[in-house]
Amino acid sequence: MQDQQAPGIPVAVHGHPNLDTLLLWHPAVRTDADAVGALASRIATRGGVRVVVPTWEDGRDLLRSIRYARGSAVHPPDHLTVVGYGEAGIAALSLAQHQRRLGIGLRRVTCVDGGPDFTDPISGRPLGVPAARPDAVATEVDVVASADPAWAEATATSWQAAGWAATLVPADQFTWRVSPSQ
Repeated sequence: MQDQQAPGIPVAVHGHPNLDTLLLWHPAVRTDADAVGALASRIATRGGVRVVVPTWEDGRDLLRSIRYARGSAVHPPDHLTVVGYGEAGIAALSLAQHQRRLGIGLRRVTCVDGGPDFTDPISGRPLGVPAARPDAVATEVDVVASADPAWAEATATSWQAAGWAATLVPADQFTWRVSPSQ
């Protein structure tokens, strides 16, 4: 693990710097940074990726972490993967929807533990219905059926109906948890 200071946000980096980058947005980083660090280390080791973990408080921090992850990557910046938990998972989905407007590209986004009661911490709004996938966007979308399986299924289905490469991931097949009991 390597602690770095991105502009205005503390960041921990796990894995080799030459690997593809996965940006991990986990709300527990504020309360249990060691557990999230252990998770990031497992992901980096098993997934063969460089994992960037920002300590974030709000949507501005999430946007700063995107700029940092893209700017510090040795691979093309549009090969970034974003995994978000809870409200940060909603932010990851929203980021996929608005990536062209933001001038970025994403390889994959994953929403873990999302639900209808969360708002996107970047925009402050609930997650909207996905627009039709632009032809130039090849982003894959994963929705993990964990906290609210019915919401996860409906969300994955709506992304698929809009033409996105979206997958509903069964909760028992998703192993990137801070603790095995989650």
